[in-house]
Amino acid sequence: MFNQTQPAAMPTVFQQAKARASEMINLGQRELAIPLLRDLLKQQPRDPQLLHMLGVSLHGNDSMAAKSKEPENLRLLRFAANLAPNNAEILVDYASACQSLGMLREAHKMADKARSVNPAHARAVQFKARLLQGVNKVPEALELLEAQMRDHPDPLLVVSYGDMCLHQGLCEQAVDALKPLFDDVTCPKPRRIEAAFLLGHLHDKLKEYDTAFEYFRIGNTMQGPEPASKFDEHLEKWSRERLDSIPAARKDGSKAIMVVGMPRSGTTLTEIILASHPKISGVGESTLLNRLVHRNPVESLTDQALIDSYGKEYLEMLERCSPEPNMARVVDKMPENYIYCGLAAKILPGMSLIHSKRDARDTCLSIYFQQFGPWIQYAKSLESLGDQYLGYLRTMKHYRDECGVRMFESEYESLTADPEPNIRAMLDHVGMPFHEACLSPHKSKKSVNTASIAQVRRPIYKSSGQRWKNYEKHLGPLLERLEGV
Repeated sequence: MFNQTQPAAMPTVFQQAKARASEMINLGQRELAIPLLRDLLKQQPRDPQLLHMLGVSLHGNDSMAAKSKEPENLRLLRFAANLAPNNAEILVDYASACQSLGMLREAHKMADKARSVNPAHARAVQFKARLLQGVNKVPEALELLEAQMRDHPDPLLVVSYGDMCLHQGLCEQAVDALKPLFDDVTCPKPRRIEAAFLLGHLHDKLKEYDTAFEYFRIGNTMQGPEPASKFDEHLEKWSRERLDSIPAARKDGSKAIMVVGMPRSGTTLTEIILASHPKISGVGESTLLNRLVHRNPVESLTDQALIDSYGKEYLEMLERCSPEPNMARVVDKMPENYIYCGLAAKILPGMSLIHSKRDARDTCLSIYFQQFGPWIQYAKSLESLGDQYLGYLRTMKHYRDECGVRMFESEYESLTADPEPNIRAMLDHVGMPFHEACLSPHKSKKSVNTASIAQVRRPIYKSSGQRWKNYEKHLGPLLERLEGV
């Protein structure tokens, strides 16, 4: 959170604008804050707080620094860290930007510097622990968190500790740490929500399904339900006629692999399998396609030069954000790219599209059990979740059957039950030879930067299909909508 300390005197217009930008960021309105911050920086170009706020707001934006090949957010955060070397919050955000670009040595250095500047800084400790977890040093990460919690039991550290214990099978230990935090009504609401979801997962592992569902229900209720997307309007907007009117870009897009589908459908597993290949890398979940779609009116997409520029920008992003250079293929596993995969096929001719599919009930249950925050609004109620799933099915059918978008259908249950033939078929689809490393992605030495980090570090395992049956009595509204799917 960004805090602006106001002087005792009446704040100036500049100070008021700076406070307004801070409030926008805290409310999740980063896109709105960006132009205001740019204007303020013209007045105070060496203000570390402004540089910090703009750098954080641009994270994931893929903007390029002027006369440079590095992302603008990285340049801004580095500048802020140099101007304010004793500000642990700035150092952690700079370290996070470094990690997202595969600059792990610098990320560790900045995380250690932040902890040196402020040993009690919870985010610095949490981030360092996550870096250790990312390179499969979980015992060291747990030891770091435990040592810090003894002296500074910050709720953020308790949640991080519980999450790491969950994935190490230390369920009772995690429950003991998280239950007091959840029961403490004075604890910040975001931490209590995180604790609720973690306690749900812990009781699920303990096979205490009624207790688990109640925690998941509370966690979702505390966030508030939101409606599903308006698929009728979307499919009308992206009709076959519309896509036929869009020219194909004139630059080969075969380097790009997009893995799409509903969240929790196996997109992360698909990416880590592919990225274990020595000539394939991954960029995680890029928001670039969504931003390209909304940059110009749909009517302008008939312009060849514009489509060419979209394709060029996307391919440059893959090259820039890939942790390993000179890869033959690069994976973008943003699940929601399914919404615009018709346009993606136009701006990236020759790209490989992989549609990750999983049992509808297990997929929806897994989404409901995941804390997505404000970014996936439909996940917070069973009703809107079911409606969203039906809309997703219609969208994929529209692009595949009506628009002729070529895609590889990857069945999660089949992939986990019998990996090799499915992996061979997937690699054939993306035009790459089979490699044994893809059968053991958990052994990969490549860095990992994904919310599903614990999944990455374990072998491919047979799917626990029909998990939804453990919760069937709680799922009435969802099962009614999915009947016949």
